[in-house]
Parts: sequence; structure tokens; C-alpha cells
Amino acid sequence: MIELQMLDGEEFKLKDASSYNAVADSFDRFTRIVTTPLAETMVRMAELRQSDRVLDVATGSGIVALTATAAMPGLSVTGIDLSDGLLSVAQSAARCSGPAAAAARFVKSDAEILPFGNRSFDAVLSLFALLHFPHPERALSEMYRVLRPGGKLVIGIGSGPPWSMPSGWTHRVGQIVDRFRIHTNQLLIAPLQLNQLAEAHLSAGEEEETDLARHHGSRPGRSIRLVRDAGFGRIETAWHAHRLKLVSPGDFWDLQSTFSSFARKRIERADAAQVKTVRKLFEDECRRVLANRGDMIYQYAALFIIGTKPLEA
Repeated sequence: MIELQMLDGEEFKLKDASSYNAVADSFDRFTRIVTTPLAETMVRMAELRQSDRVLDVATGSGIVALTATAAMPGLSVTGIDLSDGLLSVAQSAARCSGPAAAAARFVKSDAEILPFGNRSFDAVLSLFALLHFPHPERALSEMYRVLRPGGKLVIGIGSGPPWSMPSGWTHRVGQIVDRFRIHTNQLLIAPLQLNQLAEAHLSAGEEEETDLARHHGSRPGRSIRLVRDAGFGRIETAWHAHRLKLVSPGDFWDLQSTFSSFARKRIERADAAQVKTVRKLFEDECRRVLANRGDMIYQYAALFIIGTKPLEA
């Protein structure tokens, strides 16, 4: 392994965004399968009105923005992202989604420097994005700035539940069962499986994750504090978890190499022979588990943090 190269914030953002360009279609395909229930939950939490102006930060392939327009035709929604590939997919999806999506527009923009005036939006939504920002406090400060007083913020981060939530204990009991099944070759969990193979066999050439993303255990508490420190009040949290069972090793590979920033970036930098070696190891693991009548599971969850900009702000 070679020493990790630390990138400055601007370079990191551009490289992180560009890493999605080659997998934009795959990202959209799996997002529609996996993320739709979470996007629907986020839109419900926002309690949108038809007259609202909505900003979707790091829209990706547009799943949250288009879910919002489908739920409330005529709603004004702007989605921003830095990935040209994902924005192209989002724009194409909007054109194919019927008249309700006509009010959605997609703009290339940096979440840490939003190109909108103060108090431009009634609601700001952001799903699975905060962990991608090298300076999440700046992104939240910008979300606060462009939100009108009394407006609502709803963000979702990939995370386990806070310890204080009852669901946290249930989740951790389930993890004990999962670890036993993994040990006995009866279970593979994504993206853990591919991340471990990538870490063992592919070199780390550049910084792959932000500080917030790397520290899994502290994500919930730190993220809640960041929202509070940005000035938001009336903070609420909710945790929603899902499990998707896959039956094809090929789909299992495609999903993990698309959604895992860690694995995706290492695969992108590796040569063809290295990727071939990792993929063979990956498929051997899949075949071994399937031969034991085991399961290949993508386990994903969102910690939703809801906050309101004070009326006096």
C-alpha cells in the first residue's frame, strides 16, 4: 500500500463528483430501487406546500427532486450537483417523468458555495450528501443562508442509529446475528464485502472519504451538532433502515462498486489486471455463500435530521 495523498477541499470535491460520471447510469438504476422509499420519507418529513420553493442539495440522479414533484405537481424544485454525469441523468429523467417534473430544474453547483440569494427557498432537502462535503459546516451554513426564516431543513446521512434511539439496540442485536452468519459463510453484506477486498488488494492513491465519512461511530452525534451549530432549531431525528436481497453476483458487484465511494475510487485508479483479481475473489465469495444457501444483502439506512430556521433569523 502507498501513503494516502491528502487533497485540498476543492480538489477533493471535484474528484469525488467526477468519480460518479462513469457509473451515472448504474447509480440511477440502483437509486431507483434502493433510495425511492427514503426519498418518499424525506419528502413527507418536509411537509411541503404547493407554493414552496425547494432546493435539493447534491441531487445525484434527481431521485429526491423528482419524488417531490411527483408528490406535489407544480412544486418548484431546484436540484444541484457537481457531477456532470449525474446531472445529465437527472435532466433526462425529468424529461421522461411527465408534466409534473417540468418545474424541476438541475444546476451544476458546489454545495459549499450556493449560487442563490438569501432566503431563496422554503425548504432544503439533502439525502446521502453531507458525508461528501469536506467542509460540512460550510454546506450547512449555506443551506441556512438560502432558507427563509421558518423554512425547514431535512437531511439524511448514511449512518447507524444514535445510541439513544430504541432502534439502536435492535440494530446492534441484529449485527451480532449478521456477524455469526458472515463467519459461517452464510451471509455477505454490502458494501462491507467489496470495501474489505479493495482495502486488501487495491492501493490507496488519494483521499477517498471525508473526515465525517471515515468516522462511522461518531457520524450521528457530529452531524446533529453540525446542524445545530449552523443555527437550526427545533431539531428532530429519525432513523430508517432497509435491507435488499440480491441473487446475482454481477448485480451485487455493480451495486457495491457504484455506491461505495471507497471501493469505487480504488477500482477507478486500479489497472485492469488488479480489478480482475479483486472481482474473481469477490465472485468466489459470492458463490461460496450461495452454495451454502446464504444471502447477499445490501444493508442501508438513513439518519434523518430535521431542523427549522428561526423566524427571527
